[in-house]
Amino acid sequence: MATGNIDAWVVVIFDDRAEKFDANLMDALLDTEMKADEALADANAGMIDGNDVGAYGYELYFVGDDAESMWDVLEPIFSDAPVAWTRVELRSGLEDPAPTLITAE
Repeated sequence: MATGNIDAWVVVIFDDRAEKFDANLMDALLDTEMKADEALADANAGMIDGNDVGAYGYELYFVGDDAESMWDVLEPIFSDAPVAWTRVELRSGLEDPAPTLITAE
């Protein structure tokens, strides 16, 4: 990554409050996650940091030094994902109290 300031985060969220999240969808997203990580590495923009699964959703965490640049790399990959994302948070620090929100159209 370009600078040593690795505290920008992109959180891609797959959320469905109407019904319980189908955990099998995580398996469907595995190839997309690997492509996203590879694309960030190729762009020298960041890397995947992990995921979080709950009763109603799934979140993927990517870390680097510029959240907007990371999302520029990630957006086309997730637009082709087998599961549609519902929102993305661009964070300055993992616990950013006011992240930039991007919602699916």
